[in-house]
Amino acid sequence: MRLLFVEGKEKEVLLDLARELPHPYWLLAGEGIWLLEVFGAGEEALAKARALPGVKVWAFTLEDGVVYRGCGKKSATSP
Repeated sequence: MRLLFVEGKEKEVLLDLARELPHPYWLLAGEGIWLLEVFGAGEEALAKARALPGVKVWAFTLEDGVVYRGCGKKSATSP
């Protein structure tokens, strides 16, 4: 699976990109910047991101990870 990261200063530009794509995403807020993280992005998503003015783009292939491990205790938020 490929993960796409797009950093920019304009929240709406990143949200517009995210909403165009058929992939799950997270938008993270930092100090004066935004980071869009797109899961399962293909070549089309990468090309669209690179075409945006004023952003930095990185693409990574997921090598390992855990989606949900839990703490072993039932809570209001655990499945």
